[in-house]
Amino acid sequence: MSNMPKIWEDLINSEGGLPVVVHSLQRIMDGRYQVDAESVHDEFELLYVQHASRAHFEIDGRDVPVHNHDLLLIKPRIPHKLDVDSDNPCQFWVLKFCFVKNHDSRIAGVSLDEFLSFISDTDTCGYFTLSSIYRANIVGDMQQIMQESKEPDEASEFMKSLLVMELFVWLSRSLKAQWESSLATKGDKLQELLEAARNYILENYHTDISLDDISSYVYISTSHFARAFKKHYGISPIQYLLSVRIQKAKTMLEETNKKIGDIAIDVGFSAQQRFNDIFRKQIGMSPSEYRQSYKESITNLPS
Repeated sequence: MSNMPKIWEDLINSEGGLPVVVHSLQRIMDGRYQVDAESVHDEFELLYVQHASRAHFEIDGRDVPVHNHDLLLIKPRIPHKLDVDSDNPCQFWVLKFCFVKNHDSRIAGVSLDEFLSFISDTDTCGYFTLSSIYRANIVGDMQQIMQESKEPDEASEFMKSLLVMELFVWLSRSLKAQWESSLATKGDKLQELLEAARNYILENYHTDISLDDISSYVYISTSHFARAFKKHYGISPIQYLLSVRIQKAKTMLEETNKKIGDIAIDVGFSAQQRFNDIFRKQIGMSPSEYRQSYKESITNLPS
């Protein structure tokens, strides 16, 4: 199973795609360069502010002050412009990127807006500011990508592809850390995610799912998810998964004549002995003993 967050798996494996840098630049602006027209483009824009003095962005009608070492991520087709209010220069780097579908190399387009919506306060937020977590790694990759673009050789495109994928790993980790931190103040949102995870287990108990799969589904780290799930439901995610499997197995033992080994496979166990051990631990008897006990209880019911 992949350890990649589900949202990234969706992008790459289905209607998503691989991130591709469309344009990169390093720019210095001061108060002499005023931009009246807003910039609107089809790509995501990752911006790192090396130095800023009294500078601010206007992003989708919002005033966003920028400071030294800020990292901003702006969604596609969001109007924005930078205003520098003094003669002190503002120095920043910009990477514009989009997604390319891996099966035909077509640009995937703005339909990948879900890539950002999970971290925003609202689905209509046109940008967000990345925290300092993994900032050095993100900035380092940005710098190397720009260097490869400035001095290209026969290996530059391949190197940029590797760097972009590494950059997205750091972005993913940074976003996940911010997401988990924000959940501490969003109890309702955490409860909603835990319920989504519980439903995911109920819908997929019969498959070979792991704790990593469940936590990735709701974009929470494994350790944080396991603690939150147990605190909320009073049982660990894996124990809950096993409990669901055993309850489903009980129903099949009661209502069908299927072989024990087949039932074990049907409810998600790869080995019958493992199924037998878990069943005995939870129910106090083996599956065959349970089936026999149930048949006897039905037979002994008063007519």
